[in-house]
Order: sequence, then C-alpha cells, then structure tokens
Amino acid sequence: MLTLERVYLGRDNSIDVRLMADGAAVDLASVTRMTLSFGDLTIDSEQAAGVFDWSRGQGVVVIAPGGQAIPAGDYQARLVVYDDEHTQGIVWGDIGIRVEPPAPEGEGS
Repeated sequence: MLTLERVYLGRDNSIDVRLMADGAAVDLASVTRMTLSFGDLTIDSEQAAGVFDWSRGQGVVVIAPGGQAIPAGDYQARLVVYDDEHTQGIVWGDIGIRVEPPAPEGEGS
C-alpha cells in the first residue's frame, strides 16, 4: 500500500521533505521561490507566505499547506524549486499527499 503524506485542512500539520542530489542534502541558501501543484491548483511561495520554509538547512523543506483552499483528495503533488540560476525552476518530483477535510473540533489528530 502506498504511503501518503497527509494535509489536514484548517490545521498546522506540516510535511518535511529533504531534497537530495547525488546522495547529499541540497544547499537551499540560494532558493528564491517554491511551488507545489495539486492538480490544477498551484501554491506559490511568492503568494502564500508561510507555507514553505527552506531556511532550516540540510536540504529540509517544511511545507504547511493546511490553510490553503485545496480540494480534499489524493494527489501526486509536484514540487518545483527556483533560484537565480534556475529561473524556470527545477522539478524535484512528486509527493504523494492525501488532503483531508477539516475535522470538527475535538475529533481527529
């Protein structure tokens, strides 16, 4: 069974992703922008402040899209990373994500 990362709408849960190249963590210091596409919906770090955090080092990107208007469902969400050298973006691949509708207060985890 395929394991999916989970996004809970209306919650602060995050997905932590480590970007690797040739077996080493990628230096994200020069990154200027990131996008994550869920089907036809794209979340862009330029418009959605706080969804992406790549400042932690060691190639770690923390993605917290629970506050965005993403339709519930299962996705292969595509992560694209931009910097001054790669202005068209580098596709880092797809992340299997299940977007869950918000649970009523006191339910869910």
